[in-house]
Amino acid sequence: MYYWIVTLALTVAGFFFSLLAFAPYRLGWKSYLYCAGIALVAPFCVEKFLETWSSPKLMKALATAACVAALASLVLLSLIRGDVLAEQIRAVSPVVILSGDAPEAPPPQTGFYDKTVCLLRLVMALLAFSMELGAGLALYEARRYSANAGEDADRVLHQLNFIRQHMVASLAELRTAQNASAVFQNEFWRDFYRALSDGMTRTSLVKVSALALCLALPAHAAESSSLVIALDLTKSVAVGAPGQRQEFNKNVEATAEILAHTPADSHVTVIGITDHSFAEPFILLDARIPADEGYFQERLTAARQALVRAWAARAKCLAPSFKRADILGSLLLASQIFQNSPKGRAMLIIFSDMRENAGGVNLEGRNPQNAHLSVNRYAQGRDIPDLHGIEIHVLGADNAGKSMSYWTALRDFWTFYFKRTGAVLKSYSVLRDPPDLGP
Repeated sequence: MYYWIVTLALTVAGFFFSLLAFAPYRLGWKSYLYCAGIALVAPFCVEKFLETWSSPKLMKALATAACVAALASLVLLSLIRGDVLAEQIRAVSPVVILSGDAPEAPPPQTGFYDKTVCLLRLVMALLAFSMELGAGLALYEARRYSANAGEDADRVLHQLNFIRQHMVASLAELRTAQNASAVFQNEFWRDFYRALSDGMTRTSLVKVSALALCLALPAHAAESSSLVIALDLTKSVAVGAPGQRQEFNKNVEATAEILAHTPADSHVTVIGITDHSFAEPFILLDARIPADEGYFQERLTAARQALVRAWAARAKCLAPSFKRADILGSLLLASQIFQNSPKGRAMLIIFSDMRENAGGVNLEGRNPQNAHLSVNRYAQGRDIPDLHGIEIHVLGADNAGKSMSYWTALRDFWTFYFKRTGAVLKSYSVLRDPPDLGP
């Protein structure tokens, strides 16, 4: 039975290997007939060859050749696995899709497939040789040990089964006698612990079952995300302490750091805050990170690198030159971007001092505590954007030239405003620590 099972398994494997070789030629149903014939003829011919010659030396030689071929193929496969592990620590640069830009040149290949294709061909050849030869040997042995091969086979098998059953019964009695003391001890402690477990309450069992169910639940797959970064381009951020960079330059660098940690399957848009942010949208960068991270995460790494390079090229031409800041208009623009993005996690990051002075709400020339009336008036119309469920992070909200009370009142105003829009204000800080963007 063992030889018959080996013969059947190797024949089926040979059929599928032949089918794999015929697949590129697209022969349709005819390829199945060819592959079936190939899978059957090789074991049949090897078995007939061995039966005709019937030489012990020939059997030893063929068995040795099949064994050497099988072991050699396993060694070559181990070399290929070593190359796979070596590739896992490298990162290759694939393509990131940038809206409005010409596609980048394809990334350089790692050379993994060039190094291993010869080894894979040799592995396939050795495996085919050892499989077909092994199938023939197994078929020969199966026919040789067949029940109908010798005389009085039924009587011999019956006697053999009777002897085996008698041996099994004798061994069972011997084991029972040897393990009697150990069985008694185990039964005693089993009954003891069962009595203790019966004292557990139904509530305890429910809690344990709930905990086990929670641990067994699989993790949710990562969802797509939409990220909008609003960068202040007004003159109010062209300030800085003596001997230090301007607040605008710090905002540009912080934007690059966020882009370097963008997760896979995300849409990234960088907009500028100008004096007409909504009427004349200023899109600084629009890109999409593919969902495929790559086997070694090389696609995600290269996409992030391409995104940072594109931002560095475009940031060279930026300067804080606008006189007024239309932050409310940029929020309206961001809400429309989120509406056109796929469903998933949505995040808005604003790099600005948040001193709105271009629209009906002027926060630069008066106390922000008196601006709530203007927000209430806006809420009655259509000027309040729909930002329900959007995570908002206000970073780099400096207090240059203003008092601490002004900064606190300005923060309270925007907290009140974002609450009216339905957004979730996660942070409002003068610092620029990048938020958690997910995996």
